[in-house]
Amino acid sequence: MDGAGLVRDALEDLCREHLVPQVALDRHWPWARVRAEQEERRLFEVMRRLEPEEYRQARALLAECPAGPLRVLRKRWDRLWMRFDFFESVSDWPWCQLEGWWYPCPKCRWPMRVVETGQEVEVRCEAHRARGVHYRLSLERGGRGVAPVLVGTGRASEPVVGFPASVDHLALSRPVWRYGVLPTLLEIELRDRLKDQAHVRVEMWPGELRPDEYDLRITVAVPGRPVRTWRVDAKDWASAAALAKALLEREPKPYTLFIVVPDHQAHEVAYLKARLTGRRTKVLTLTRLVEQIKRAARGVQ
Repeated sequence: MDGAGLVRDALEDLCREHLVPQVALDRHWPWARVRAEQEERRLFEVMRRLEPEEYRQARALLAECPAGPLRVLRKRWDRLWMRFDFFESVSDWPWCQLEGWWYPCPKCRWPMRVVETGQEVEVRCEAHRARGVHYRLSLERGGRGVAPVLVGTGRASEPVVGFPASVDHLALSRPVWRYGVLPTLLEIELRDRLKDQAHVRVEMWPGELRPDEYDLRITVAVPGRPVRTWRVDAKDWASAAALAKALLEREPKPYTLFIVVPDHQAHEVAYLKARLTGRRTKVLTLTRLVEQIKRAARGVQ
């Protein structure tokens, strides 16, 4: 718990990933029915009903437009709006409000958490705090109807503008942010770090019939050498144990699948590799995969 007696974000994520609902126990549902991936599954069950091009559009929108004024969201999501029911009113989320305002993270664009400790007020994104996304409340006070000013205290604390925490400002639910937005951002970062690399082609959500089968297909075609292909599934879970269990419950793929996790989870790669032995699955951090592909593009074995 934090100083204000609220459950910390990391603990909430762990609880969600390991949750077994009471009704599941009462009805003797198998573990696979209530597995850690249940929130992610509900999201993608909706998305799997979309046409391939609509699916790709929705995945991009998860990263580009996860929160904001209702009129902006409806315009951006356009014809997908009525088919995507995962938005909630920011006015119902007191944990992200500062004097009636909320602030989007400059990395994921989702509401940041407000933490008050005595005289100090910190505004931070729990997913990106370790990367330097955190602020403090400025001593300079704005006028009436003006959002309080935040001062960046981290290396990635770009200037942010506050929005009214009113009923017409919405954000994707926390599970969708955790299991939809954050992995999509990881995929986009991987694409962007390879986009200018010679001999490398990156396809996002490439499947024609099942674009959700994996997230990226990366092909390296160096003249005079065999073509190499990486099929990549990006994962951003709080619990490595829950992630391993969810992956083990999947049907094995007929090809090698590369599981990519954020760099800050490098210490958990060995555990995941051990759990997934014999599954045609390789686990790497984002940076290690980028290095591997760039070596292949230079013709290095």
